[in-house]
Amino acid sequence: MGSMQGPIFRQGFRIEVDHSSVSLNFQEQSLFFRICFDNAPFELPALRARCPIDDMQSVQLVKHGRGQATLTVTLRRPPLIEADFRRVSSAHEGLEIRRATELDWSPEEVEEATSGAPATMPCGFRTHTPMKFGLWLTYRFEFSGARASELERVTTSLSRLRKLSLERPGTEEIMVDSDANSTDTVIGSTAGTDQYIGTELEPLDQWLEDARYPFDARYLLSGLVSQGLLLALEVPDIIHHLWPVHPATRLFALRGLFRLERRALVGPLALKELRNLTQHPPPHSRIEQALPADRVSMRRVVVTPTRVLLFPELIETGNRVLRAWKAQMDAGLFIRVGFADEDGRLRVTKKITEADNIDPSGGILARIENVLKNGLCVAGRYYVFLAAGESQLKDHSCWMVCEDGDFTADRVRAQMGDFSAERVVAKYAARMGLCFSATRHVVTLAKSDVESLDDIKHGDYVYTDGVGNCSQELATLCGMTLGSEQAAPSAVQIRMGGIKGVLSFASSLLDLGVMKAARYGPAHLNRQAICIMEALGVNVQALTRLFENQIARAKNLELELKSLDTSRHPAKHVYRNAFIPIKELVRKGLGEQALVRNVLACIKCQLLKDLKYRARVLVHQGAYLMGTGIADEWEVLKEGEIYCAITPSGSNSRQVITGQCTIFRSPCIHPGDMRLVTAVEHPAFQEAPLTNVIVFSVKGANRNLPSKCVSKIINLHRGFTFPQAWRAGGGDLDGDYYTVIYDKELQITREHEPMDYTPVEPLKKDRVDINDICDFVVDFIKSDAIGIVASYFQALADQLGPEHPLCLELAKAQFRCGGFSKKWDTRVYSEQVRRPQNERNIIRSTDEEPIIFFSLRPEMYPDFMDKDPDFTYRSPRILGRMYRLIEPAPQYQPISDVYVDARLVSVKVPPAYLKMAGQLKHNYDVELEGIMRQHRLCEAEIIAGVSVMNEQKRRRAADDAIRGPVREAMDAVKGKYRRLGRFFVKDNPSARGLETWAIACYQVTHVEAHRVRWVDALNHSRRGSAAVSDAGSDDEEYGEVQRRDLLSFPWLWSHGSSLMLNRVYVNSPIEICHWLDDTVIKEEEEEVEDLEYPRKNWGEDNSHSDDE
Repeated sequence: MGSMQGPIFRQGFRIEVDHSSVSLNFQEQSLFFRICFDNAPFELPALRARCPIDDMQSVQLVKHGRGQATLTVTLRRPPLIEADFRRVSSAHEGLEIRRATELDWSPEEVEEATSGAPATMPCGFRTHTPMKFGLWLTYRFEFSGARASELERVTTSLSRLRKLSLERPGTEEIMVDSDANSTDTVIGSTAGTDQYIGTELEPLDQWLEDARYPFDARYLLSGLVSQGLLLALEVPDIIHHLWPVHPATRLFALRGLFRLERRALVGPLALKELRNLTQHPPPHSRIEQALPADRVSMRRVVVTPTRVLLFPELIETGNRVLRAWKAQMDAGLFIRVGFADEDGRLRVTKKITEADNIDPSGGILARIENVLKNGLCVAGRYYVFLAAGESQLKDHSCWMVCEDGDFTADRVRAQMGDFSAERVVAKYAARMGLCFSATRHVVTLAKSDVESLDDIKHGDYVYTDGVGNCSQELATLCGMTLGSEQAAPSAVQIRMGGIKGVLSFASSLLDLGVMKAARYGPAHLNRQAICIMEALGVNVQALTRLFENQIARAKNLELELKSLDTSRHPAKHVYRNAFIPIKELVRKGLGEQALVRNVLACIKCQLLKDLKYRARVLVHQGAYLMGTGIADEWEVLKEGEIYCAITPSGSNSRQVITGQCTIFRSPCIHPGDMRLVTAVEHPAFQEAPLTNVIVFSVKGANRNLPSKCVSKIINLHRGFTFPQAWRAGGGDLDGDYYTVIYDKELQITREHEPMDYTPVEPLKKDRVDINDICDFVVDFIKSDAIGIVASYFQALADQLGPEHPLCLELAKAQFRCGGFSKKWDTRVYSEQVRRPQNERNIIRSTDEEPIIFFSLRPEMYPDFMDKDPDFTYRSPRILGRMYRLIEPAPQYQPISDVYVDARLVSVKVPPAYLKMAGQLKHNYDVELEGIMRQHRLCEAEIIAGVSVMNEQKRRRAADDAIRGPVREAMDAVKGKYRRLGRFFVKDNPSARGLETWAIACYQVTHVEAHRVRWVDALNHSRRGSAAVSDAGSDDEEYGEVQRRDLLSFPWLWSHGSSLMLNRVYVNSPIEICHWLDDTVIKEEEEEVEDLEYPRKNWGEDNSHSDDE
């Protein structure tokens, strides 16, 4: 194994073995290989590896004759590796196979848990591991004595692989050569043990730890190596090339390399790309890009079983800890560290759990523990664990800091608050985690502004769990901070000191941060809700009619764009997430533009996929009120009554809901989570009209849930109420999401007894220290099974009904799983669920699931869950019928034909405008492709604000990225280049100003002559408008190469009523830059005036300034 550098195979490890196997399994879409190290100089476990076909970059078969052949496979990332200890005499008793790390093949007796801080480059004990899976991504298998029929079978399989890669739209093609000539060169040692050391890595460590080279650049270089884009031996040349370059230009160039595949950065191609980027930097690279006060540029590190991955900074909403330590944040002393598998979220299976119980000092869980307790080395800096709250636990992540002088992790934690009184480890971690909630700072309050109120109680039940009051002025200020359309939202969710609802700890901080404000959201059903509604007697015919109607409207999306604002179309709230005004573009005659058509195709595909795979049905007569349940402090509502008034999107009228309603909270897994209530109007609510909230009764000792927190809340004077809600489905009043349905045809007809959500007594310690928190984080990751439980519930509920005892047990298990982050109740995972004898035929066990749940794994799955066909049956229930209504399965097919509007290309544009537009387009493409590659999204997906090409198992992560880091990054990129364009026009005025500029941007994107002259000249990297062949060579040397053009740049200048046909000048073009209104322009100009932006000498190249 080793690395490919063009035609050179740089061998890192080689061994001759008698027993090995390589197989390409098309049913499982994976490459498998197993190697037994019988001839190794010391005892090693057998290696078992699996690589998904999607991760294969190139495959080459060379036949040497006489039954000899060489198969070379290059991967985009390491395979999933396992260590087989069954033939290792020194292995722990009972240890057979486990997910492995590199240290499982170390010649030294060292355990993963105590091996010291890992790093991007091998260090310490890891330097001497024979196989460096994280750095060496090429595997070469040499066969001898193979029969001709066997080699022919391999050739046939590779031909099939190539065909398969070509049939996948929007994905990188796998380079397959099933009959290659042996033209490459092999460099590397072939015998002895010297090859285990990897001496070529040692100089790189010295470069990356050299304090004279700025940390920002060292971090990006380490990231390029960690992701396999650069080889370690290539880094010194890049450092030498970038050493004299201006720091801002240097960072821009390094970030630009993240957008490329490895084959575009081989050897001299990387230096050529760097020259292109440094010789033509964007004007903004010479100043620090200003961020809004509530945003931060955050570095993210992901630790996998074999790698420490570093990612470029992402723009995201800050929190009060980062605001309190702004200088340290800007210096890169804070990072967020996540733990994942090589192909995504780490899924802890029964095999991993059992191996960890036998040998807790080895394997991937021990690697996580090692990072938490021993820290992490990142580009020459040493980071230690800081904190991990509930949100970080769900993402399998934590916060770490690099201690510098008196800036230490202990000091940061001391500033967060006094946690010493908390003796429950899980709650201790949750209290710290509150300080890292993403908030926007509103105001710092005086002590006299805050007072405590007693909770409203009846018997043992607390009805104001997580709710408080604030003045109308403060609510208005919070709404303005969030950009709320309402003058004064009826509820806002806040963080202040240690307060999150009633979750409080001792803290003197009175900085109030806001998370979200009460607003109307459309109600949607999902699989869980529909499953329970069917069992509770909903009218399935009415639900099916609604589903069929939404299928028809999604398929005819283009025909209904004009009615999106006046009707409840399922796409109404999807197209608004797009970064271009898609509806206005179509109305103004630009619907034939390739980008517009692809964005529409993405939105249509998203709607149909949501309907088919998630049963996401829009309910017209319903509302989704986000974090906005409050208690009836007037005590006028009777038991079972609610008050709810809404203002639907696009409507200025306030609607009070009355009559019978069905209400539930997501996730809705227990049939008792869905309740029937009566919505009423009452004069008490007319004086202070609460809107887009649900007011719950505080009367009656029904099965409302006891408060899980202390009974004091914070009252910020009298007035409107904080967003909190009734505990349907285990919810409380601290900002949960609730759906209320008032459609008479979609009401359930009966209720099921609610589940007892009384939490178990948490485990306590005499004193909690930071090592306890680290142990808790590892145990949480080890025991995270909420998704598995929900999947089992869905399958068994389809076969047995959600009210069956087995399903109720699973619902109870999911509640306990959800409470693990607050209780650390390890007993949840040691209990065994008793199965009725007559149900055993529908349940099977497996080695791939957590211990407690494997006895409840279904034998078969309904077809709507889209599982392996061998374990699938045709569901007779409504979810199955709805699933089969959409055939064939929705697929996004990108449109490659580019339509050019003759009216826009016929306009004469000054050459200076075209030159600057070409330079900014090139730089914009660099940044956009970095976002595309990091999140595995295509351009149309990013512009549409949806994710349609990822596999179902990766859809949730991609959807979260679209809503979070992708949107934040695109907002920053969009704002930056709009400002640059406006500044250029201000310094270089023309007759039509910004219209001329927008048309110049269109022409350098769509007119070939202008693109070649003004864009291609700056870009020789295959991305954007130029290309590199699959072999890594320039296209002028090897002929025509298919290009992938990015088309979104000119549409940055479309907004609101843009692209409006100019009615005054009949012969003038479409006005593609009918700019923002004067108020928005004024605000943007005021924002950037503070930057003291250098607007002169746009063509001057200062990229080689010596000023550091």
